[in-house]
Amino acid sequence: MTATQPLEVLIIGAGFAGIGAAIKLLEKGVTNFRVFDKAGGVGGTWWHNRYPGAACDVPSHFYCYSFEPNPDWSRLHAPQPEIQAYIERCAEKYAVMPHVELGKAITGLSWDVKRSLWSAAFADGDTAEARFVINGMGALHQPKIPQFRGADTFTGETMHTACWNPDFDPAGKRIAVIGSAASAIQAVPELARTAAMVHLFQRTPNYIAPRNDYAYSDEQRTQFRSDPDAMRAERERIFNEAETRLWSLIVDQASRDRTRELLKLYLGTQVRNRKYRAALTPGFDVGCKRLLFSDDFLASLNEDNVELVTEPISAFTGGGIVTADGAERPLDAIIYATGFDIESHQRSIDIRGENGLSLSDAWKDGARAYMSVLLPDFPNYFMATGPNSGVATTSVVFMIEQALDWIIRCIDRAGDNGVVTVTPEATARYNREVDERLARTVWVTGGCRSWYHSAEGRVETLFPGNANDYRGQMSKIEPDDVRIAAPAIAEMAGAGR
Repeated sequence: MTATQPLEVLIIGAGFAGIGAAIKLLEKGVTNFRVFDKAGGVGGTWWHNRYPGAACDVPSHFYCYSFEPNPDWSRLHAPQPEIQAYIERCAEKYAVMPHVELGKAITGLSWDVKRSLWSAAFADGDTAEARFVINGMGALHQPKIPQFRGADTFTGETMHTACWNPDFDPAGKRIAVIGSAASAIQAVPELARTAAMVHLFQRTPNYIAPRNDYAYSDEQRTQFRSDPDAMRAERERIFNEAETRLWSLIVDQASRDRTRELLKLYLGTQVRNRKYRAALTPGFDVGCKRLLFSDDFLASLNEDNVELVTEPISAFTGGGIVTADGAERPLDAIIYATGFDIESHQRSIDIRGENGLSLSDAWKDGARAYMSVLLPDFPNYFMATGPNSGVATTSVVFMIEQALDWIIRCIDRAGDNGVVTVTPEATARYNREVDERLARTVWVTGGCRSWYHSAEGRVETLFPGNANDYRGQMSKIEPDDVRIAAPAIAEMAGAGR
C-alpha cells in the first residue's frame, strides 16, 4: 500500500515491542497507525527462531506484558510455540491485527523538515508517511554467519538457527553445530535424540547454570486462572529473585567468585569427560558474557553420538568440515548457531534525519542515544530497544514496557503538531554517565569480548543498572533535555489521530 494520508505513528516490527506500542496507542485513543513487519507473522524474535528446543531462559510469568499475565504457561520457561502464540493472542485480543501489515520490509526513512513528517520506503516500492516512528525491531533476528573457506562447496544442508527449515529431519544424520552459546545449548540435546552424530564446534566456552525448569501442574494453572493475586505473586517472586541474585554478579566480585565455584562443581557433576570439562571452563569472569541456563546440555555431551570439538575450523569441503589439525568430519548438515548481527540491526534501514544526516554517520563513532530511546537530529523518531537498553537481570519485555510508556507520553505531550527532539548536550551527558557506570561492571572488567561490545570495545547493548533502575529512569521526562516545539514550517499534511 502507498498511503495517501499521513499516519500519526508508524511502528517497525511486530514482536513484543511493536505489538506493545500498538496496544498502548489504542489505549490512548490513537488509531491512525500501522505496524509493519518484514516477516510473515507477528512474534518478532519468536517468529524467526523456531529451531528444536527453542525456549526462553527468562521465567515465563515475567516474560510477558504486565497488563496481560498468562495463567496457562505450561512451564517455568516457556517453549517457543507458546511465546509465539501468546504474542498472537495479545494482538488479537487488543484489536491490533487490523493495523498490522506483514511481509513489508522498510528500506528507508527520511525526515521532511518542511512538513514535519517521516517518509518510509518499502522493498516492494510502496511508500508511507507518518508524524512519528517507533522502531520496535529487536536485535535477535539478523543472523550472523562467519565466513569459512570452501563454505560454498558443501553439498549438504546448511541453515542458521534463526532460519530453521521446518522440513529438516535430523534422524540418522551427521550434523555439525557451529557455536556453543544460547541457541546451541538448546538445540544440541534435541538434535542428539535422533541424529546419528552431532559435532559441536566450540570457539569459546560459556558459564552454564542449571535452569531448574519444571512444568506447572494443572492445579497451579487453575489457581493462576482463579486467583490473579497468586499469578502476580509468582511474577513478583521471579522479578525480585533475579534482580537480587543476578545483579550482584555484575557489580560484586565476591559474588562472582562464589558463583564461579558453584558452576565449576555443577560442570563436574554433569560432564564425565575430563578433557571436555577443561574445554568447557571459561577463562573470564562470571557475567562478563551472557550467563547461560540449561538442564540438559552438559549431560548431552556424555552421549556417544555427541562430540565437543575445540579445534578451529580450517575449511569446509563438499562432504564435511576440516579442522586445523587436519581431521575431516563427514557431515549431512551444518547448523550455524552463531548468533546475530547486533550492530547492524538498527542500521539495516537507511534512516536520514535533519539535513539528510544518516543514522550510520550519526553513529560512526558508536551507537548512542538519550535514555536509549531518542536521538538528536532525528525528530519524532523513537527506539523501543535502542543502545544500552538491554537488561542482565530480568526480562527485555519489562524494559520494553518502560520505554514504550516514556515514548507514548512524549507523543501525547506533542499534541497535534508538536515535534519531539532531544538536545545534543543532554545526549552526550547521559552517555557519559552510562559509560561511567558501565566501567564498574563485569562487562568491562571481566576479561572478555562478547556481543555486548561494539567493534571498538564499548558496551552498546546493556543498561548499566538493573531493571528497577531503568524503571526509575524512564518514569520522568526532563523538559530541559526533551524539547517539544512547533513545526519549523507550518506546512503540515494533516495526520490525524
